[in-house]
Amino acid sequence: MKITLQRTSPNYRQKLSTHRIMRDLTIGLLVIVAYSLYHFYYNYPTNEPLIAAALIYVVSIVVGVATEAVWGLIHKTNVLEQIKNGFPWVTAIIFALTLPIGTPLYVVAIGSFISIFLGKLVFGGFGQNIFNPALVGRVLVHLSFGDKLLPYVEGMGGVQGIVDVTSTATPATMLAGTHWMGGTDFSYTLMDLITGNHGGTLGETCIWLILLVGIVLAFRKVYDARIPVAYLGTILILSGVYALMNGLDLATYPVMHLCIGGVAFGAIFMATDPVTSPTSPLGKIVYGIGLGFLTMIIRLKANYPEGVLFSILLMNMLTPLIDSFILGRTNTRIAKQWATIAICLGVSIGCVYGAGYSIQSDIAAAEAKAAADAKKKEEAEKKKAEEEANAFNWKVVKEVDGGFVMETTGYNADQPMKIEVKVSGDTVKSVKVLEAPGETEYYGSEIVHGTEVATEKGKAFHDKYLTGEFKTSEVDGIDTKTGATMTTKGIVNAIKGAIIMSQLDREVKGDTYVYTMSEVGYNADQPMKIKITVDKAKQVVKKIEFIDASGETEYYGAELVHGTPVATEKGKAFYDKYLASEFGFADIDGVDTKTGATMTTKGIVTAIKKAIAATK
Repeated sequence: MKITLQRTSPNYRQKLSTHRIMRDLTIGLLVIVAYSLYHFYYNYPTNEPLIAAALIYVVSIVVGVATEAVWGLIHKTNVLEQIKNGFPWVTAIIFALTLPIGTPLYVVAIGSFISIFLGKLVFGGFGQNIFNPALVGRVLVHLSFGDKLLPYVEGMGGVQGIVDVTSTATPATMLAGTHWMGGTDFSYTLMDLITGNHGGTLGETCIWLILLVGIVLAFRKVYDARIPVAYLGTILILSGVYALMNGLDLATYPVMHLCIGGVAFGAIFMATDPVTSPTSPLGKIVYGIGLGFLTMIIRLKANYPEGVLFSILLMNMLTPLIDSFILGRTNTRIAKQWATIAICLGVSIGCVYGAGYSIQSDIAAAEAKAAADAKKKEEAEKKKAEEEANAFNWKVVKEVDGGFVMETTGYNADQPMKIEVKVSGDTVKSVKVLEAPGETEYYGSEIVHGTEVATEKGKAFHDKYLTGEFKTSEVDGIDTKTGATMTTKGIVNAIKGAIIMSQLDREVKGDTYVYTMSEVGYNADQPMKIKITVDKAKQVVKKIEFIDASGETEYYGAELVHGTPVATEKGKAFYDKYLASEFGFADIDGVDTKTGATMTTKGIVTAIKKAIAATK
């Protein structure tokens, strides 16, 4: 004879006990609901958040009860009895409490329907479900409408963006961004977390009240206290291990983990569901340890910053397995029971330690990469600064027919080169090195004269730029690594200087030089037209006038150009020093162009440097 034992909820064995339990649970949930409504009424200047929270509760309960009623009609059962014995309002309230205040009402309705229908009714109704019904709806809503679950009221009653206490991220999201280490990037205090003064779900509005209601319900025998005690205790132990590993405050850090997210609410109102949790006392403890372990692992290593929802659903699946392993009387084999608890905790601690070590390795690697990137950026900026400084390392010796004789530094700064460059329109007609006494004998000198050039790149440079004509646009990006890099750079600088000189509209009156030029600022299609007056004898820039700056931004570049009023302090300082008064040639070196109108400032500085270089 074969006997099959079917696991059913213990609360179905005593009908009166079931109704008393669900009544007490309903009262406990309504206390949390009432406080959440008070919280949104008291902490906001308008009633929009209060109305939004109330509508979430109403819609969830109405849809949940209606779903249960329709199920009764379809199966031709007494509808009132179906609702009375199905307790859909409990599932609907728990589901609503897992939602943030900005959840659209259609999402609330869908989630409540899923919770009752897919979470409970398809398994046979109350007491037959294998997963916590409210969590089934919550997870499916999260996966399907994650971007709609906002922690603030949006566009309701004409009020835009009324935030859930603050406009910052929720504590779990914020801490996850710091690898759960907090520090200066975490702006919430422990009291904020305990009193619910932060963004989150409706059921996270007051941790101390949730725990108080949980104690009362445990005293009333509504649930077995072993599960929440094991769950919360495991969170304390594992977060304490993580705190020790990372030098965090052992007194406050574990408590912070209990107050963040839905740990307290999940431990009291969802993990204790007698239908989906183990039946034996030891099984409940193992179940609670598993919940704490999964919550911490998901928090520390998963992409989703909160682990309560998924940990409870995963442990719901393992409930039959736990029951199958833990059979027999609970007042025997005490040593083995303690050993089982110790092993579960030991494995959990080991895994969290491993996760913490992995996080430390990731942080170290990220810091090393950041340091390398910073060094690389610093080197790039240094190289760019050197190139910008060298860009005007030339001066005009004299003008010749069709061009200029330029003086520029090559290998030896004490013996500059003199180079004749002739330019016509967009073409460099010829480049001729007149003097190069300081260049190296077997490298720079050979490139200059083209006699047995030592490298292929050197020969290619000589053949292209020193023996024939070429377009002015070809000068940018020339590879100067020819084996005589300093010589090549000097020649290129002379060519660039001659091109600049050929494009300048210059008027000379004694020692006063007036340049009119176009220079790109913010808008490449509308370059600035600038007139710069320079005193060669005094080595000062006397005046800068803007003939056209219509392409610059209205509230930054335009104000910087005209000085009315400049948007930033750096912008005003730039205007006062360089655009509203005289300044020396040397004062333009190293100027900070980050003024809030960086592109405009850079264009002005480039124009000034061109004028100074052309005047030397």
